[in-house]
Amino acid sequence: MSQDIPEYFRYPIAAPESDAWGLTVTGAGYQPVGRGDAPIPNRPHPRGHLYSWKAGRVLGEHAIVYVTHGQGEFESIPTGRLELLPGDAAILFPGVWHRYRPRPDAGWGIYWVHFAGAIARDLEKRQVLMPPQAVIRCGLDDMIVEAFRGLLDAIRTDSAGAGPLAAAKALEILARVTSAAQPRPTPSRLKQIVRRARLLLEQRPGAMPVIDDMIQGFDVSRTHFFRAFRRETGQTPYGYHLQITIRRAGDMLRNSDLPVKEIAEALGFRNPYHFSKLFKNKTGASPRHYRDGWRRGLDQARFAESGHDTAHSCDEVGP
Repeated sequence: MSQDIPEYFRYPIAAPESDAWGLTVTGAGYQPVGRGDAPIPNRPHPRGHLYSWKAGRVLGEHAIVYVTHGQGEFESIPTGRLELLPGDAAILFPGVWHRYRPRPDAGWGIYWVHFAGAIARDLEKRQVLMPPQAVIRCGLDDMIVEAFRGLLDAIRTDSAGAGPLAAAKALEILARVTSAAQPRPTPSRLKQIVRRARLLLEQRPGAMPVIDDMIQGFDVSRTHFFRAFRRETGQTPYGYHLQITIRRAGDMLRNSDLPVKEIAEALGFRNPYHFSKLFKNKTGASPRHYRDGWRRGLDQARFAESGHDTAHSCDEVGP
């Protein structure tokens, strides 16, 4: 199955108060590499993040690389060389030499996040994170992808809450990845197919994949796929995809100052008008009114918490 999510990455500048949260996101992104493409794309990453396969790399921070499709390999001194498959996560440790790349005949898609802070150091000290167990076979998990997408949404803007929100998403990713290392029963084949389908839908808000193409890649009949999907999620694939799109749109409207046009583009809509019409149809408010209404409510809540009564302001005359 082809994946054509555009590449995105950013290295946000840490806010002065970021140390108070115990975790600071120093960089994050999504990298697609097609079959036959250069396995390590030449991109304008900061010094210390660039590397070649031959030389490898040593970071001064922790990082997570999560494979969503394709195949590759990872190598570090504590682990040796290991295969990376869809659903695998590689933990990168500060001061530990490592390297990773996709297979030229397969390509891949990876989400990645770099982070630093006391929480990450403490998790390593308590051996929740260990260099000899750097590769974790998480399995394809739409909730991990959703957390990565939420993190990328947060760092797209320089709003005041972007740093803490990104830190919270990074911590969620850490929790989900490490908990996946615990033994669990193997899901049935149909459940695995539904999980893969949810992952694809989660990655493509605003741009619905062709369901018949998905089914062909899963090697399952249309009837069995739709029946299994509804049994696992309570919705059709179309309804599930629409719910994801509206939810992510609401998150971006609440947590960023991005113009509606840029939010529409980030969600895969070529036409901002179509996005606004769909959002209003599902929420009862246009994106602009939704954001304004939410912020008015937030301001009123803050005003009330300050000890004032929003129902009776100084300008009102009572009976």
